[in-house]
This record gives sequence, structure tokens and C-alpha cells, in this order.
Amino acid sequence: MDIAIVGCGTISAAYAAGLAAHDDLSLVAATDLVPERRERFAAAHDCAAAPDLDALLADHDPALVVNLTIHDAHAPVTRACLDAGVHVFSEKPLALDGETATELVELADERGVRLACAPGNRAGDAQRQTLRYLREGRLGEVRLADVTCNLGRTTEWNENPEPFLRVGPLYDGAVYPLTLLTGLFGPVERVLSAHSSLLLADHDHDGEQFSVETPDHTVAVLEHADGTRVQLTASTYVPHRTREFNALELHGDDGSLYLDDTGDTGRFASPRVSFARLGRSYVPVPLQRAPAPRDYADAVADFVRAIETGGDHPAEGERAAHVVRCIEAVERCAEGGGPVPVDPSGAPADEAPAPPAADGGAGVTLPPVGFGCSRYRDGEYVEVGAAVERALDAGYRLLDSAELYGVEPTLGEVLDRPGSPDREALFLVSKVWNTNHAPEDAVAACEKTLRELGVDALDCYMVHWPDAWVNRGSLAGLDSLPRDEQERRTFPTDESGDPLTVDVAIEETWEALESLHDRGLVRSLGVSNFDRLELESLRAHARIPPRVVQFERHPYLPNETLLDDCETHGATPVAHSPLSAPGLLAEEVLAEVAATHGMTPAQVVLRWNVEAGVVPIPSSTDPEHVVENLDVFDFSLSREEIARIDALADPTFSRG
Repeated sequence: MDIAIVGCGTISAAYAAGLAAHDDLSLVAATDLVPERRERFAAAHDCAAAPDLDALLADHDPALVVNLTIHDAHAPVTRACLDAGVHVFSEKPLALDGETATELVELADERGVRLACAPGNRAGDAQRQTLRYLREGRLGEVRLADVTCNLGRTTEWNENPEPFLRVGPLYDGAVYPLTLLTGLFGPVERVLSAHSSLLLADHDHDGEQFSVETPDHTVAVLEHADGTRVQLTASTYVPHRTREFNALELHGDDGSLYLDDTGDTGRFASPRVSFARLGRSYVPVPLQRAPAPRDYADAVADFVRAIETGGDHPAEGERAAHVVRCIEAVERCAEGGGPVPVDPSGAPADEAPAPPAADGGAGVTLPPVGFGCSRYRDGEYVEVGAAVERALDAGYRLLDSAELYGVEPTLGEVLDRPGSPDREALFLVSKVWNTNHAPEDAVAACEKTLRELGVDALDCYMVHWPDAWVNRGSLAGLDSLPRDEQERRTFPTDESGDPLTVDVAIEETWEALESLHDRGLVRSLGVSNFDRLELESLRAHARIPPRVVQFERHPYLPNETLLDDCETHGATPVAHSPLSAPGLLAEEVLAEVAATHGMTPAQVVLRWNVEAGVVPIPSSTDPEHVVENLDVFDFSLSREEIARIDALADPTFSRG
């Protein structure tokens, strides 16, 4: 699509560089009121320099104009382009009053063209994380949002500060959180109260003095139609490098969420999200996919795709007009008192983004990293409830359990607590133990697991091991039994210490699991600790093949044969015990690779699995390690690094 830029100031270079990265976008012309500036820009970005807007539209016929003029020129330039039948993407704000903003939206509709406006922050990684936590019900009903938008002393960081100070912190800064908040909670219904101050009227910039009359500090309370109230502070008086710059904190009945920058989409830093259950400390929420930093032009590219496909765009003009009407209502409230109503049109709430997943075939999708819920640590039993809760708070969505672990009643309690994700946000795995391979026992074991977890269905039910052993009693309440009794029931042995086996073919057990699938009690089936021959034998008889295959995998034991088998049969490989091999995390190779990326050896091993298409399920009761083990998407391993890690493979490795 042919694109023209109007306004060749500081930000135009960033837009032009971003547009050049998209092969389907062509910058054909630019114009600016200052001849030297437009000529310099055109030469730098290989496009035509038009003497004015009329010439740009008439002589270069752009399909889309990117309006990068100063604030008070946004509306007239946008109007002229829309009148000419040209699509427009405008820098924020869309206009400086609500009536004009609404008129621009109506004009675009009349002319049959599309209108969009910055900021495109709602598409950022951290912003989408925030939306996801809300839609998962993590915070309960959100009643309060606290927004701090401190733009800093504009004379300290902007080469042309006067126009920014004249428009004030609402139109230049508050548009970021307000755009995001309307995506989270829908339209603002009214401004309940507001107060504006002019704290610093006289300014000096590069030896030139000027004065402004626009308030530089505003505090307001807004109410969304859904009842959420927003405490907003917007300031160009508060210095730029204070503790809070452009932060958002949400408070609900069950917890709170903190986003450190509502406006940044990864261009300058990586805005981070933290979550806290009611009365708890904040837990960092790592991304579960590779970061996707967005520059200014990415929103334009998204807009072009929306134009070409007829789809929606997150920065459509209707929402931008609603944000302007919100700001105008804040100004009116500060001048004359409130409440002041806001026209609610044009700001629907967003839909939650789909969580990242690994393809398990046949509609089975798994999160990219899971949390192992075993309570065994170095031959001892440990409590895992607190670790599972922290894992959920950090963003894990795959919980790997088994009836052998004896923790499913505890997991059920954690899942039922305020602040835990809704059921459908999770992928829950359990496994039938060796003593329950008889068909009636396998069915009963699954039904017991569902009761203990407090759910209607499992996402995947597995055969824990292919071996069938004698049943010495129910495994219900296993963790409450004396240790000797736990061992007697779970590991039945003869006088020589060998397992007491029973003659139950794996095909019989599998048919029982298939019946659970038919009843809707399990959504997919899988196996754990099977070798390739055992898998082949099972598939030869299975009506419903295993879609998830779990096995031990780490650099000492890469299990490439099973990886190949999963790829051949469309199953998702899951790596249990990825970090627990004795001596693994002390390997010099892993330490060197970790140091290169500023990560830990454990994170390197987990990343090694992820890059091989394997879902690792690390387990830890250390609060820091729980978070670190999920934070493996901020770096990638080179081919050389992967080869060095692969070279650690040990054909003689054994835990015995």
C-alpha cells in the first residue's frame, strides 16, 4: 500500500524506519510546513517531498496518510485527507475536543474510508498479559484502577517542548492508559471528580523562556460503565525519572495486578506484569512466548491489514474519539465540578488473547512450559501447595499431577482459592498409577482424581508407567497415611523386594481410559515412561491414540528416538525431570551458555527443551526458582550453543 507522511518532526524518522521493515508498505511522499525539514526527511527515506498537503494528495495519490503533525493540527489534516477519500492513521490525540473527534469518525464513515489513531499500546505483550489475567478471573471483580502518568519536565527531554506543554499532560500522556483501560473495561461512563493545577508556568529551554497557561497536573476519578473506577494522575510537573512513570495498578476483590508501563510495547524496555493475591506480595508474571516488541509503524501495518481484509483494528477512530471525550469531560469536571457524563460509544472491551500453546494434535493444545506437582524431593516428601499457588500466580497454566503424588486434594484446594485462574484457563494432567491398571480400578482412580481436584474433566489422563502391579488398597488420602503405609500401597513388593505384578494387559487399561474419554471425563489421553516399542504396540490396538507422550528428557538423556516418534505420530512430547539429573546444573557448558544470556543453567536447559518443541515440566518449591523456570522466552540459543548442550548426552546415564 502506498503511504504518505504529513509532519516530518522527530517521531517521523521512527515511523519511516518501521514502515521500511514491511515489504507490503511503500512510503511514497512526505510534507511538512518547514521546507528544509521535509526535504531532509525525503532524502533520508527515499520518497518525494511535497510542498503542501494539497500537492501531496493530488500528485502522489497515497492510499493512506500517516498524520504526524503537532497536536492542534491533527484534526484539520485528518479532515482534509478523509475528505479526499484517503485512509488516515493519526498520531494521538485524534483531536483536542470531543465534538471534532466524533465528526472525524463520522466523516470517515461517510467517505467510505478507515480512520485509526495512536497509541497502539493495547497490542503490546504486557498489555495482553494484563487482559488475560482479567479475563481468567484472577482479580475477581475489579473495582479500582490506579493510573499514574508522569511525563516529566518536558523541557528536559523534548527538543520542542512548548507545544507539548501547551496541550497538557492529558492529551499527550493520559491517552496511553485511557486507551488501554477502555480495552480492559469498556467505555467510560462519567468523570466523578477532577482537579487541575498549573504548578510551573514559566519555562526555560536552550536559553529561551516561555510561559504556558495549560494546567500541568491533573487528578481525576473516572467511572467505567461496568462500575470500575479509575484514579488518574497526569502530570508534566512530576520529574521524568520518578518511581512511577506510566504505571497501572488494578485492584479487585481477590487480588491486584501491576503493569509498570501502559504505553511501552517493548520499544524501550520490557514492561512487566506482576500479580498479587489478596494480602500477598506481588509475583512477577513472565511472558510465555518470545517477546514481540512493537514500534510505532507496527500499528500502521496492522491498520493496513485491517483495511485490506475488512477486519477490525485495535486503534480504530471510534475508540480514539471516546478517549478524547473522556479527557474533555475531565477538563470540564475540573473547571465546574462533577460528575460529568461521557458519551460511551466506540469503546467496547477487548476479548482475551488465546494463551500460547504447543500442538498436541487432534485439537489438543498445551501451554509451552508446565509445573510438576510431585511432592518427592531427594527421597523426602514436601508440601507443594504454596509452590503450586505461586506457579499459578506467575502464569503457569499446565499442572502435571498423578494419583501417586498424593497431592490432588491439595491442588483442588488451591484451584478453589480466590485469585486462582478459572478452570478453562488451565491444562490439567493426571496419571493412573501402576496399582490401578485393572479397568474398573482405572476408571475409579480417574473419578477420584476429578473429585479431589473439584473439576468435571481432565485435559489429559495418562498411564503413568506401562507396568501393572498388585492393588493393595485405595490411594485416596495418600498423603495423610503413615509413610510405611504409603509405600506399601504404591510400591507393592514380594519378599525379595521385586514388584508384585498382575496380569493386566496395557490394552485393557487403555480401553478403560478410552471409556473415560467417551464419557467426557477426559479430553485427551497420553502415556508416561513408555519406550518406542511399547508405544507402537499400544497404538496398534488403540481406538484413541495417545496425544501426549511424557518421558524423562534433559541433556544427559535427550531421548531423540521418542522425539522422532512424537513427530511421526502427531503427539506432543513432554519432558519430566528436566532439571533433576544429578550433576546436570553444575555442568560448565551450561554455566557458560547461561552467563552469555544472563540466565541460569536451569533456564538454559528448559529453553533447550522448548526450542526442540518439547514441553518441560520443571518442579520446585523455591519461590524464586518457580518464577525463573517459567521465564525462558526472553532469549534464544544459537546453533552452536545447542550443539554444545547436545554433546552432554550420556548413553550410560542412569538414576540407579
